[in-house]
Amino acid sequence: MKPLNCLVIDDEPLALELITGYVKRTPGLVLSGSFTDPIAAFRHLEGGQVDLVITDIRMPELSGVQLIKLAGRRCAFIIVSAHHEHAVDGFDLDVADYLLKPVPYDRFLIAVDKVRARLEGPSASPAAEHFFLRSGHEVLRIDHEEVLYITAMRDYVGVHTRERGRILSLENLRDLERRLPADRYCRIHRSHIVNLRAVQRVERDHVVLADTTLPISDTYAKRFRAVLGV
Repeated sequence: MKPLNCLVIDDEPLALELITGYVKRTPGLVLSGSFTDPIAAFRHLEGGQVDLVITDIRMPELSGVQLIKLAGRRCAFIIVSAHHEHAVDGFDLDVADYLLKPVPYDRFLIAVDKVRARLEGPSASPAAEHFFLRSGHEVLRIDHEEVLYITAMRDYVGVHTRERGRILSLENLRDLERRLPADRYCRIHRSHIVNLRAVQRVERDHVVLADTTLPISDTYAKRFRAVLGV
């Protein structure tokens, strides 16, 4: 597993120290640099080999959003912010994850795993029978068998389960889809992913799971029916 060279940017020294400490203690991460000045950080990014940038949003002279736009797709990004309302900006920029301060170490590790999934592609190892999801201040284990479907809800995703109802998480639907095994889940709409084993009936433009009916969009219909073999 190739080490990831990380650049950390935050104009708050204590926040910078926390995330820098996380990088130093995490196997497979190498600290390339840490800056309170976003302009100096961008110069470092242009001149060095950086795989991952972990940046604050609200910073003087150059915001995290502006920095990400300037950098383009040369590396992966994780946003760390005290402000929930910027999550949409982060997802529009296709960042790997959006973390709310103060960031617990276990949540930081989940974000790093998302980055590795993007950079390294799907794993050849057998898929686990569960996945982990950050919900509020908890990291929950969710077995694939209990999932019915997953829906995008503005800044959140809602994982709808058989017994626990809907579980909310501040995660991009596209990123969650990348973490799910393709033989168990399928996108049927811009806003919906279904657990294939929970599907009870498929009609021309919708699918029925338990007591729920979800639309199938034209964009995803052909692939969905191919996966089902119908």
